[in-house]
Amino acid sequence: MQSIERAVKALKLMADQGGEVSVSQTGRHLGVTRSTASRILASLARDGLIEQNPATQRYQPGILSLQLASSFGRNIDLVAQGETELKRLSETTGHTSWLGLLSGTEVVVLKTLRGSFPIHFSVEPGQRLPAHAAALGKALLSLKDDAEIRELYSAGLNASTSRTITDIDPLLRDLAGVRESGVARSHQELFEGINAIAIAVCEAVSGRAIALSISYPTFALPEDGDRPMIEALMNCARDLGQRVGDQRWNRG
Repeated sequence: MQSIERAVKALKLMADQGGEVSVSQTGRHLGVTRSTASRILASLARDGLIEQNPATQRYQPGILSLQLASSFGRNIDLVAQGETELKRLSETTGHTSWLGLLSGTEVVVLKTLRGSFPIHFSVEPGQRLPAHAAALGKALLSLKDDAEIRELYSAGLNASTSRTITDIDPLLRDLAGVRESGVARSHQELFEGINAIAIAVCEAVSGRAIALSISYPTFALPEDGDRPMIEALMNCARDLGQRVGDQRWNRG
């Protein structure tokens, strides 16, 4: 564990120093001997996280670090593009729209936008919600296979309301329907009196996925049902999916 902590501190030092450090700098920063610092840096270099500049003998980010940075940048770009669609979604439907990422059995809310509907419902960015109860979470879970989902929920499913799915088999049947239609639903499963619909979009190169959702009070459902909201959501999914290479949304 100590060696891992030292390696992380060495990488943080490199970032703070503009991307290049010497053995002696690293040793002073970590409070270790020059030989120990040299071994730490050499170990990171063997794994491709850093590499030594032959001209200066200083260490700089390696191929793996650059690949990780590139992947992170693509993820940030995916979220930024998702936020553009989020605004469009709120303006089109008049309801609160959400954007989230999956983290284990939870969905992390990254952004919420209120619509023009007089009654607003939203949660703060950064809040974690149970994925199996939230439309956002179901949309993202549907991208996984059943075996992976069973493993994720090996400890069971907790109830948020009396309508929450708490058994794995009904959840898998629900997710099979999401894969078929492309749309996930939560009928008061996360919050009493609130319905939500969601879609997920996956970036082709990195495999990262985000979900977009609309939530609305149950009494606000129009006479023609949620069809207009679903159409607005699907239009956003197609446009965003085609831009990021998600083949599921290239089917017209």
